[in-house]
Amino acid sequence: MPSTPTRSLFATTPSLLRFCLGCCLGGVLAACTSAGDVTQLNRDTYMVTSQSRLGGNDGAAAAGVLKADAFCKERGKRMQLGSAETSDGVIGVWPSKSVVMFTCTG
Repeated sequence: MPSTPTRSLFATTPSLLRFCLGCCLGGVLAACTSAGDVTQLNRDTYMVTSQSRLGGNDGAAAAGVLKADAFCKERGKRMQLGSAETSDGVIGVWPSKSVVMFTCTG
């Protein structure tokens, strides 16, 4: 009886491998970002600070924007980004930090 070559599941479906690696990397990066409490600056303007140890400036800013968006959605409103400023960190040594200013509209 002729033998059939066996193939790994990952060899036959490279997209599954990319998906698994993406989930692992996403989990690591998400675990290394954090956003602080939302602070009200005046009647309509809010601020949130965030940091990212492995995601760099983009990860820090994204964490702040996501927190701001969730804050406004909890109130039945939409987040409107005012400004975002980031400070550089060194990946794995000290975190990048971000300050996001926003309003909740609608």
